[in-house]
Amino acid sequence: MEISKPMNNGIDMPSLKLFVRPDTKIVQPEMFVPIRNVKPITDADGQSLVFVTETTDKENLIRGTKARVVICGSVPGDASVYRDKCLIVVDDPKLYFARLVNTLLEQQIEYSIHPTAVIHPEARIAPNVRVGAHTYIGKSDIGEGCVIHANVSIYDDVKMGRNVIVDSGAVIGAAGFGFVRDENLVPIPFPQLGGVVIGDYVEIGANTCIDRGALADTVIGEHTKIDNLVQISHNDKIGKNNYIIGHCNIAGSVTIGDNCWIAAERILNKTSVGDSVSVGFGAQVLSHLKADSTYLGTPAMDIKKYVRMQYNLKKGIDKDAE
Repeated sequence: MEISKPMNNGIDMPSLKLFVRPDTKIVQPEMFVPIRNVKPITDADGQSLVFVTETTDKENLIRGTKARVVICGSVPGDASVYRDKCLIVVDDPKLYFARLVNTLLEQQIEYSIHPTAVIHPEARIAPNVRVGAHTYIGKSDIGEGCVIHANVSIYDDVKMGRNVIVDSGAVIGAAGFGFVRDENLVPIPFPQLGGVVIGDYVEIGANTCIDRGALADTVIGEHTKIDNLVQISHNDKIGKNNYIIGHCNIAGSVTIGDNCWIAAERILNKTSVGDSVSVGFGAQVLSHLKADSTYLGTPAMDIKKYVRMQYNLKKGIDKDAE
């Protein structure tokens, strides 16, 4: 199970056993000490587990840290220089560190339902689920291994996969913002009768809202990570392995592909975003975005066009200032 927001930094690793893998090289294993916490390499103590990426000052970071166990991508220089260190050499230190610590943090999760939580009698809660204080769960399905923090509201007709994490204040399954004007221009609510389907390993940040669909479901694909304060509207279809960054407002009936990085301020309703698209901070998406591209600006445009426009704009301003 992936726990990208750890409950605390305390871990217990008394031996090298978890490090012994075919893709891992251990340099100076005799220097290993039991690990009790994880910290940044510059703030570590003698019982910390740390990692270092390929930076120009990697050698100084390894030599200067108080940590005795360091995960690194290669050993800079002569290993004997780090004679008080146990070095764990792997291809991708940050990824290795994340996977290892996630495995250890899983052991800290206390699966239980807080006595102040309110759960509909027809809700289906799988085994090994954690539900925090003052959380409400309607007539919905919650998959195994989910962690639902305090003060979350999950309405009816939400189908949550396995190992989903929902942070405090999130609202899932509320009615979408849909109205039809009558002959007197009075807004008449359009029925919001769909549900929300959330794939495995999705993470939903604090105070994020995911509206239920109108007649179809709102869908979030597996492994998608949603930041705090995001609005996902009715009928949205969001693929897998996406990042959706805080304050993004996605209007209704938007389709987003897989493997995207979305930091737009807002996305217009009924638009589509292809696979492997990056949308920069503050962009306003007003039309369809093709796959394998990067977009910036208002309205969002291809990065090459945006850079060219900014260059010409600056050139014109500089010319006027002469």
